[in-house]
Parts: sequence; C-alpha cells; structure tokens
Amino acid sequence: MSRARPSQNRWRALAVTTPLVWFATGASFGAEVALRGERLSIRTENEPLSAVLGELARLGVRVMMDPAADRMVTVTLPDRAADSALSALIAPLDSMVSWSVVPGPAGGFRQLSEIRVFAPGRPERARPLEAPRRLELSRGADGRGPLHVEREVLVALRSGTPPSEFLRFLAAWDASLVGWAPGGIYRIRLPRGSDALAAAERMGTDPIVRAAEANYAIRLPAPAVAEGSAPAAAGMPASASTGAAGSVAVLDTGLTLPPGWSIALAGAWDAVRPGEPVRDPLGHGTQMALIASGAVVPDQAAPVGATPVLAIRTFDDHGVTSNFDVLRAVSFAADSGAAVLSMSWGTDTPSEFLRAAIAEAQGRGVVVVAAAGNEPLGRPYYPAGYPGVIAVAAAMPDGRPWDQSNYGEFVVVAAPATAQFPVGYEGPPGRYAGTSTATAYTAAALAQWRARHPGATPAQAAEALARAVTDAGEAGRDPRYGYGLLDAAAVTRLLTPPAR
Repeated sequence: MSRARPSQNRWRALAVTTPLVWFATGASFGAEVALRGERLSIRTENEPLSAVLGELARLGVRVMMDPAADRMVTVTLPDRAADSALSALIAPLDSMVSWSVVPGPAGGFRQLSEIRVFAPGRPERARPLEAPRRLELSRGADGRGPLHVEREVLVALRSGTPPSEFLRFLAAWDASLVGWAPGGIYRIRLPRGSDALAAAERMGTDPIVRAAEANYAIRLPAPAVAEGSAPAAAGMPASASTGAAGSVAVLDTGLTLPPGWSIALAGAWDAVRPGEPVRDPLGHGTQMALIASGAVVPDQAAPVGATPVLAIRTFDDHGVTSNFDVLRAVSFAADSGAAVLSMSWGTDTPSEFLRAAIAEAQGRGVVVVAAAGNEPLGRPYYPAGYPGVIAVAAAMPDGRPWDQSNYGEFVVVAAPATAQFPVGYEGPPGRYAGTSTATAYTAAALAQWRARHPGATPAQAAEALARAVTDAGEAGRDPRYGYGLLDAAAVTRLLTPPAR
C-alpha cells in the first residue's frame, strides 16, 4: 500500500447554534484510529479529544460528548480492548458505551456502536458529535481510475468464514470495519494514504474473500434547464392507496414537497444517514417523486394516475452517493415491497456488488428502471446496463430524441424528457429536461401496470412495455428509442385492460 505524507491540517470543535448537536470540522491527520470488533487502536499526539472521537464517528460509531470536556490528548494505544483503550483516552472523564452485533457467514461478533463522554456524573451534558457529511473522493494513485470513496473497500466473505479469520484479515490490513449491508457486504476503511483500488485487487486474492471492490462513488447528473421554463401550477394527485403494492421506490436526493403539493407516500427512509428524517437539499429527488407519483406529468405525456412513492434518500447534500449506500437503498426498497425501483442517475463504472443486489431485487419481483444517461456516449451507463433493467432514453415533446440523451443497444424504451416543476434542482422552479424525468415517468407507468397485474414478474412487465410502446426511429428496436416511445398512445395500450 502506498502512504501519503500527513498534512498539518487539524480538526477543531465548533459549537453551533442548536444546543443538541455539535460538529467536528476540517480534516484530522494527527489522530489515527482503527476499530475492529472489540479491539481499538489509537495514536494521537497533542490533538483535541474531539478530533480523536471524530475519527471514531467517521468509522460509524455514534459519538456524544460534553463540548466543555474537550482537551488536548497524546496517546499510543495499539490494538487494545476497546473498553480499556477508551478509558485510557478519556481519563479522568466518564463514558458509557454500547455495542452492536456484526453478522458473519459463520457467526457474528460484537463491535463498538456508541460512546458517550462526559464529566463525572454529568451524562446529560453529552451532545452528538458528528463526522463531516461530505464523502472524500479519489480516482486512485494516478488520478485516472474510477471515482470511489477514498480509502474504502467493499468486501464479501466466502461461506463459512469464522469471525476470528475476518478480524485477523482486518488486522493484517490495519483496517477498520465501518459498516455492513444486506447480502454480506462489509465496508472497510483503510489507513491514511492507502490506495483503495489497489487494495481491493489484492484483497480479492485472499482465501477468505469471495469478492472485493472499491466503494465506487456516483454523482447525480447536472441540472438541464429546458427552454420555455415557467412555474408549475400547484396540484394534488387523485386519492391512491398508500400501501406498498404498486408503489415506486425513488432512490434519489430525498423529498421535500413545496407548499400546496401532496403525493401518496408509501414511506420514506434515509440510506445516507439512517434514522434521520428524510429531506431533500438539492431538489432532484423531489422532482422525481412528483413525476413518479403522477402529481407532475411530463410535457405532452399522458397522465398515468396517482402512484404511491417510497422516497429513499440515497445521495448526500452534494449530490454524491457510494455503492454502499445504494446497496442499502436497493435492499430497503425490496424489503418494503416496492413494485418498481426508479433510479434517475448512473455511472460508467460497473459494480459486481450492485449488479448482484439488483438481480436479488428482481428475483423478489421488483421491476428496476434506470436512466440511460445525460451524455450521448453510445455505451452503457449503470445500473441501466445491467441485465433485466429497463434502460430509459429521453425524447422531446414532439417525439424527437433529446440531443443529450445517451443511446446504445442497452436502451429499452424512450420516454418524455421535459416537465414543469414547482421545485428546482440546484436552481429555481421551472422546466427541466433529462433521462431522469423519462425514467421516473416510465417507472410510474409500470407501477400502474403492476397494480393491475400483481403476480407478474419483472420480465413480464418489460415484455408488456415493449409491446405497448410506439415504434419510432428505425423500424424495430434501435439504439435511441429501444423498442419504442412511451407516448400517450403507448400509455393507453399499456394500461387498458384487454378485451374479454
């Protein structure tokens, strides 16, 4: 592993206006912390205690601390029992700790999940201390590799691997276990200066490892404002069941409805910060939820009816997500019984873990719809390019292909690309364009079809869509329209019950 020379930047504790939360800011390069089950390593020289505990927060531990108890600390505690290491770090302060159980192929093990640090006898003074919310991104040592979360690798273990072997594996890499996702995927954070791409390749050769890859990162497409923008009128969809049957899971930036608007909501969950209320600081997720719910209808498109939406916040405040968070979001959607999964974004970096998670969701009956991409590259974007995924290209109101829509043999259908929105995406309300809108609209139509055919498989849903769309462009399937255009006539064919 390559190592970078430490920077002299420091963290500082900053009290904010709310009495309930305080944040660690900046970047800590003096404190080195590694967490593996019940073992903890700490090395720091003349650093604020808040900076050291902030490193624990980066590793997924919930940290609460009395801001007045902050002080400078110098310790070297290699591979100690977590209780012992924490006592040595915070003395003479008091602490309370909680543990979680990490599941494994052949049994689980305990790992530190929460610590509260406070002056003796004053636990009520502890306030949440949170790690920075922005992902640290990298493209590898040469700067030309796939975008990923710096120093993070996702690992799947071989069947029968005992916890002791996994913990020895982590110790050999001087790595920390940050979290785990359904499907037996473990998120590992490497020491400072490590190259995650190179480490993932080497980890994949370990006898206990079934698969390993860097924790790839995905950015939302940039906003595309269409000509003729005007505010959208407030509206409300017709009443619809708020149960999960026929619902669309929208994996995006969250949901914050503008005043005067309402949609049928099947639920909401934050995959980025589990446990927090779902919100949408960027607007893209709200736009997609409005389309998927039927509250906003694309230009010249046919209304498909009111559809309940499961809003899953998958991207952070900066429009970035990691494969780890996407894996959790896909699993949550499937567990919640969503009929259709809508992903109005993509990347040119394929992931075996994400492909497998989508295949698992499809096997449980979920129809997966994804954007072909907002760059005319002529090659697959992912997840749209995975088997069985309905990849959606974009068309203008007159049926012509949108000039920025991606194309290729992976495209399944094209759908209306422009709509008037009452909320902007990193901008004011108005008319926006993109394969994002086309994807959410296609997902809404398929959810309505699934509500009419509750026992149908994802393959049957795709076949019904292919039969219903209007042939456009070259005769038969072509790279820009796929099987055809989801225009008003196609929606009628898709959703009209067959004659008896």
